Amino acid sequence: MGNLWQDLRYGARVLTKNPGFTAVAVLTLALGIGANTAIFSLVNAVIIRPLPYPDPQQLVGLGQWRNQKGEGYIQTGVSAPNALDIIRENRVFQFVSYYHWSQFNLTQGNPPETVEGARVSADLLPMYGVQPLLGRFFSADEAQSGHEQVAVLGHRLWQMRYGSDPAILGKDIDLDEKRYTVVGVMPASFRFTWDEEVDVLVPLALSADDLSAAGRKNRGLETLARLKPGVSVPQAQAAMDTLARHLEQEYPDADQGWGIKVEPLHDAYHRHVQTPLLIMVGAVLCVLLIACANVANLLLARATGRRREIAIRAAMGAGRRRLIGQLIVESLLLTSGGGALGLFLAYGSDRLLTLGLDRYFRIPNAQVVDLDWRVLLFSLGITFATGFIFGLAPSLAASRADLNESLKESGLSTTTESGGRRLRDALVVSEVALALVLLTGAGLLVRTFLGLMNVDLGMDPANVLTMGISLPRYKYSTATQQTLFYKELFRRLESTPGVKAAGAQGGGADVFYQPEGLPPAPPGQEPTAEFDVITPGYLRAMGIGLVAGREFSESDASGTTPVALVNETLAQRFWPHSSPLGRHLSIGSYVYRQQSSDAPTVEIVGVVKDVRGYELWAPERQIYIPYQQHPVPGVFLAVRTAVPPMSMATTVEGAVLAVDKQQPTHDVRTMEDIVSETYGSIRFPMTLVWIFAALALLLSAVGIFGVTSYTVSRRTREMAIRMALGAGRRQVLGLVLRQGLAVILVGVGFGLAAALGLSRVIAGYVYGIKATDPLTFGAASLLLVSVALLASYIPARRAMNVDPMTALRYE
Repeated sequence: MGNLWQDLRYGARVLTKNPGFTAVAVLTLALGIGANTAIFSLVNAVIIRPLPYPDPQQLVGLGQWRNQKGEGYIQTGVSAPNALDIIRENRVFQFVSYYHWSQFNLTQGNPPETVEGARVSADLLPMYGVQPLLGRFFSADEAQSGHEQVAVLGHRLWQMRYGSDPAILGKDIDLDEKRYTVVGVMPASFRFTWDEEVDVLVPLALSADDLSAAGRKNRGLETLARLKPGVSVPQAQAAMDTLARHLEQEYPDADQGWGIKVEPLHDAYHRHVQTPLLIMVGAVLCVLLIACANVANLLLARATGRRREIAIRAAMGAGRRRLIGQLIVESLLLTSGGGALGLFLAYGSDRLLTLGLDRYFRIPNAQVVDLDWRVLLFSLGITFATGFIFGLAPSLAASRADLNESLKESGLSTTTESGGRRLRDALVVSEVALALVLLTGAGLLVRTFLGLMNVDLGMDPANVLTMGISLPRYKYSTATQQTLFYKELFRRLESTPGVKAAGAQGGGADVFYQPEGLPPAPPGQEPTAEFDVITPGYLRAMGIGLVAGREFSESDASGTTPVALVNETLAQRFWPHSSPLGRHLSIGSYVYRQQSSDAPTVEIVGVVKDVRGYELWAPERQIYIPYQQHPVPGVFLAVRTAVPPMSMATTVEGAVLAVDKQQPTHDVRTMEDIVSETYGSIRFPMTLVWIFAALALLLSAVGIFGVTSYTVSRRTREMAIRMALGAGRRQVLGLVLRQGLAVILVGVGFGLAAALGLSRVIAGYVYGIKATDPLTFGAASLLLVSVALLASYIPARRAMNVDPMTALRYE
């Protein structure tokens, strides 16, 4: 302990006597450690931090899935009969619960309000292990048909609508004009999924239709379970595989080709952000390694300059282990300063990262980025690991110095000098290689983003106001009532000043379909498409172009020939060399829920442009059906305006209330905002990677500059002799640059090999180019070589201007 205290005091004196060296090393380490701490805090908030439930690793989601060979992978909810079969045959779960989302009109108040809710089974909260903040959850009897008029409020609705009233228990609220008694309030942390906060929960009572034979095709129940103690996910999956095979044999019409997948709830919540986070983690790791290589080179240079001091200490009896310990302590002091400053930098970025999660990855605000004990432990760990590992090599090199040579006033051991130079060159090679990997990845992301910015969205988002309308079943139970509501709404909107076009789109579920005249696909290979119901004005309101045929009109009403529009991708898939107009599609059941026992046949009357929504990389196949032929209660309303769209929001909402004064709207936004959010999910990780790439380039340039400066300073005598013997200044400049360029090119070679090997990681995020795009690789290499040569040129120019007589007199 005494030696350690002495080493700390001595190391602190050494570092304070060299403030320039210390400042550069600490700042370099702070950038590397700070960037890693910031991204780890992001990973911690999204992936590592457990869900706010007891034993969250035991929570799993259950879903039915179908491997669509050549047509894509499909996973859905579970049908009600199958959910009960899982409960009945269960040997691996403590609880099995189910729910489905449901929007309610809160009809207390003027105007009414649409709230996000869910109908849930009675054992949902026991399954989560969560207790209500106030009151209780539902009993089993209250989840029976006719007894389900109780409600549990979400924390947000309790706060905003009822002012956090603790006396809310026992009071009545009106949902869809039905009276519900409040029996509980949920805690603020409770969520079903990573992006949804529920406002109200009511019991889900399964009906006879839900449990019928036809109900087995209605895969609309979100199903969750808690594993029994000692049961692993693979064991639960094996049990569900056995059950799925049994269901296939017993109910082939409904369950043939469908499996039951068990997925940890934590993985399911965060699956969509794992690859972007992996890319960012790789980027900051490269930055840290470059920073460490820089500091290792600085320590090597410092150790070479301190050879005489180290030799004197060795001559006075200090053993090699003692000398290495002293130098490692100094390295740890440097990294401690860098770690402390890096932690401060990471703390300053937490709000920015939280904003990015909320806005671009749609992670809820409750899951914020903060520096909890995991982040602090990570920062402490990489700080001391960095100090020890990257301080060890310079310490070993310095402790090997020849005692007699080092004690000579101007003695330079050729062996030691060449060995140190090889190590410094190796560190520069690693810096250049890592920087090139980062620059290449950043270049691919930027080219992808530019390509997506120029992609044809298939629509014109400018001046389009959007909002949601959900007609309650209690008031609009028939197709005729729903059709009349929207027909009257569009009549009013079309006569409203400032409105150029208005339309609505509903549905949005995936369906199986079969083009007539083509052989049916075998089970597991059926084609699927998104099924949308649209009104005649929807295409004009959204600016969706018609490629061939005609649009829908008011004449496409109920009782007339069923017709459809398809997008270009679907038309090209089945009729690449002919027109699809006049051909027929047999539309089967919904993938998520059963439409009818019969598969309706529709005639294709038009082809429209591909519309790219949240999936910008590739458009989905889409089938559009006239609203009057297939009414749905909930729609996405689109209004094209002649003025700024948000200025028309009150007018459009007023038109809805003029048709029905009890009908609320929700999610009022502009289409440009929706598109911007979609691009933001790409822009956020791309921006961070570019920041790290620029940081890597800067640190690499600083490292090359430092090594070249050091080399030039050590070779001043050599340069002077060369110039005294007749070498020109340009020859000296060329000598330094050639030697620097050789090291740089070796690093570029290793970097290109590494970038090619890692291109698979980023391949899924590349659009319009290959992940091995030669232009991007070449441009990144050229940029790096140019910056590296500039960093070498400055000290090389100083060598060129050496006065031979002055240098030799000094030596």
